[in-house]
Amino acid sequence: MKTPAKVIRTDKWRLNPTTEQRVLLSETVEVYRRACRYLVGIIYTHWGELGDLTADQLTPAVEKLMHKTAKRPNIKYPQFNKTFYKFPSYLRRAAIAFSAGQVSSFVTRYRDWQSGSRKRKDAKPPRLNASTGCYPSLYKGQCYKLHGFNTVEVKVFNGSDWIWTDVHITGLRERHLVASNKMMSPSIVINNRGYYLSVPFTCKPEKRKPEANVTAVDLGINTTATIAVVTHSGTVIHAEFVHPGRDIDRRDKRLKSVSTRASLTMGKGGKL
Repeated sequence: MKTPAKVIRTDKWRLNPTTEQRVLLSETVEVYRRACRYLVGIIYTHWGELGDLTADQLTPAVEKLMHKTAKRPNIKYPQFNKTFYKFPSYLRRAAIAFSAGQVSSFVTRYRDWQSGSRKRKDAKPPRLNASTGCYPSLYKGQCYKLHGFNTVEVKVFNGSDWIWTDVHITGLRERHLVASNKMMSPSIVINNRGYYLSVPFTCKPEKRKPEANVTAVDLGINTTATIAVVTHSGTVIHAEFVHPGRDIDRRDKRLKSVSTRASLTMGKGGKL
C-alpha cells in the first residue's frame, strides 16, 4: 500500500485587533501591495531572462536589480529602497516570490489567449493584476511570534517604521492540535468580515491498516445519507439509510426557496 501523500490545508484564525492595530494592519497590507506592484513591473520587464530560473535562483536575481547592499552599491532600480525604507528582508523575498508567480501566470494565460485557446472567441486578453490575492506572508521569528494560541506578535508598518504589536486571537480550528501537522508561514488577510491569519498546515494522513474496515457516508438526493461499512476485501458488512422526516422537510423547503428565487431571474421555465 502506498504511503499517504502530504497535503496542505489552511485554517483561518480570527484576530481581534484594537482600533489602532486595525490601522496598522491595514497599512501593512497596503504597503506590501505597493511593493508587489513595483516588483511586478521589474520582473515582467526582465521576464525574458528571469522566466527560466528556478525559485531559488529567481529571488537573488531580482534582488540584484533592485536591492542595494554594501557589496552591491550600483543597482538598476534604486527607487525601491528609497520608496520602501527599512522594508523587512523576509517580506521583500515573499513579495518577490508572489510577484513572480503573478507574472508567470499572466504570461502563460496571455500566450494561451494569443494561440486562440479561449472560452469564447470574443474573450478579452488577460490582465496583469498585482493585487489579486496579495497578502503579506509572515515568517516565524522575523515577521511574527506566536505566544501560545491566544496572542500573536506581528511586525507592522506604522507609516514610517516597522514595529511589533500583540494581537489577540479569538477564533481557532483544530489542525494546530494534531501533532503530525506542521504549521507553515501564515498570511494577514483583511476583508469586509474582519481580520484573520490564514494559516496553512502540512498534513500527513494516517496510514490505514490493510485489515481495517472502511466506513463510507454518501449524501444522496432521495435519501439524506447512506452509510456503508466495507472490509478490506470489498465485502459490505453493514449498510444503513439515514432518512429522517425532519431533514427531508428542511431540504424541500430550501429547494423550494431556491427555486422561487431562480424563477425571478430565469422565468417560470428556468431550471436549477
